[in-house]
Amino acid sequence: MLVGLYPRAWRERYEEEFVAMLGQRPASVSDLVDVAFGVLDTWVRPQVVSEGGRFVIPKMRSSLLAVLWAWVGFVAAGVGFQKMSEYEDFVSAARENPVVGISFETVVVGAIVALAALVVGGAPIVLAAVREALAEGRRDVPLLFCVPLFSAAAFVGYVLVLGKIIYPTLGRLAVHDVVNVALFLSLGGAFLLAAAASAAAVSVAVSRGKIGARFYRFALFPGTLVALAMGVVLVATVVWGLALRAQAPALFSGDEGVLATPTAASWLAIVAVMAVRACAALAATVRGLRARRGTVS
Repeated sequence: MLVGLYPRAWRERYEEEFVAMLGQRPASVSDLVDVAFGVLDTWVRPQVVSEGGRFVIPKMRSSLLAVLWAWVGFVAAGVGFQKMSEYEDFVSAARENPVVGISFETVVVGAIVALAALVVGGAPIVLAAVREALAEGRRDVPLLFCVPLFSAAAFVGYVLVLGKIIYPTLGRLAVHDVVNVALFLSLGGAFLLAAAASAAAVSVAVSRGKIGARFYRFALFPGTLVALAMGVVLVATVVWGLALRAQAPALFSGDEGVLATPTAASWLAIVAVMAVRACAALAATVRGLRARRGTVS
């Protein structure tokens, strides 16, 4: 049973009532996920506020961090969509067909809204964690929050090296050339590595901070907006593909996808990743909002 994975000190104090509480309700996947997140959070930062046996601060925190991780994966899919749709054929289709153009603009606006909501919700938590760490003379939390900046700088540096040094040296490469594919995959890998390192560092930093419940309660509303914006972007991306298929079937059935792969296959892969991430974010916000009702001021 997952409860056995909690630290011994925690189990000695809370296991009996926690197991009794779980036994009073039907088993569900949601409870399984909550317990798993609780195990991880308790080992990283044994800071809890109980309400009827449920530890609401860690639950809100884990929900918000789940939204962050879902958003990171969603952004990766969004980058793939941007890379594919930047080609002139797609730009022309967006200009000529209102549905394709409006759906593309909706994707852009939704992405901006999600990013803005993430910043609005996360900034107070980051500031509170840094302030608390500095007051205690600790440097680990501020340094962890610097990882996203270092990761972004490293990624931009790699892009510049590829664009200014490596590609000019190699000369003109075919789209399906092994070297070109390898370099493109390395670029995607570098992006994913930077994004994962940033999200992991933020997750650890937030888990180590003694942050009050009010910051999480506030952040859940922008977090919900992030999840909703991701849903809007997902729907707009689906509409974009369907409209393109209807209005420019030759383009949709051609090989204008990422790395000259089939357009339809690239679009479907992007939609699939977006759908999984958007659903994960929405589920996380629902768990967080439920926990929010149990917090105390």
